[in-house]
Amino acid sequence: MDELFLIAEREMKELRQPYVGTEHIFLAFLKLFGNEFITYETFKKDIIKVIGQSHKESEYTLYTPLLRKIKNESFNIYDVLIKILTNDDSIAYNLLLVGGYDIEKIYLDILSNKNIQDFG
Repeated sequence: MDELFLIAEREMKELRQPYVGTEHIFLAFLKLFGNEFITYETFKKDIIKVIGQSHKESEYTLYTPLLRKIKNESFNIYDVLIKILTNDDSIAYNLLLVGGYDIEKIYLDILSNKNIQDFG
C-alpha cells in the first residue's frame, strides 16, 4: 500500500498540483494495474482538464483531509480503492462520474484483479 501512495505523490508533483488527493491515488492505481474501463492516460487528462496544473512543482507533500482519513482507516489497496470509489466527496469518484464512466464496472474490475492481491 505504501508504494501506491509514493507513486501518487510523484504523480501530484509531476502534475504540479498542491496536494495529494484521491484522484492521484486512483491515477497511481491505474499506472500500476490498469483497468478495463479507463486508462491511466485518459484519467490523467481528465485531472488536468478539470483541476489544471501550476507553473511550479510543490515543495511539500500534503494530503487532502479525505485522503488522510482513508489512508488511516484502510488495511490494503482494495480497501483504499473501495473507499475512494464509494465516497461522493472523493475527487476521483466525481471525475469518473462527470466523465460518464461506469463506476460499478470499474469497481468490479478492481475486485477481480488478481495482481492487486499479489501486490499487497
